[in-house]
Amino acid sequence: MTASPNGALVRRAIAAIWNRGELALADALFAPDYVNHGGLIPDLVRGPEAIKVSVVLYRAAFPGLQLSVEDLLVQGEMVAVRWLARRPRPPAAARPGAPGAAAPLMGMTFGRCVAGQIAESWTCWQAPAP
Repeated sequence: MTASPNGALVRRAIAAIWNRGELALADALFAPDYVNHGGLIPDLVRGPEAIKVSVVLYRAAFPGLQLSVEDLLVQGEMVAVRWLARRPRPPAAARPGAPGAAAPLMGMTFGRCVAGQIAESWTCWQAPAP
């Protein structure tokens, strides 16, 4: 766990909003003028609604999606997160390497936090090898 308030803020957003789907919490954790500079809908939707739309779309496309924080670094108002996104394997794909096994997606998000809210973010990811 991180002692930084900004690090704790980002961890809370990942755990509650992305992993548990608690969309209403976006209104408290994201600034009213939040801008998403990367990801599914970059710069298109602003404010907490940008997060709500993204989470709904990703969770619909990948039921059971879970993000884990692999590394988290904080420097002032900037937070860097290296994350891993996984979704549950279907029962037939329970063996590693079995057809249909879901490969994890690795990525990084850089967020700028202001006054206890996430004000903007930049996300990039690497698709798993085929």
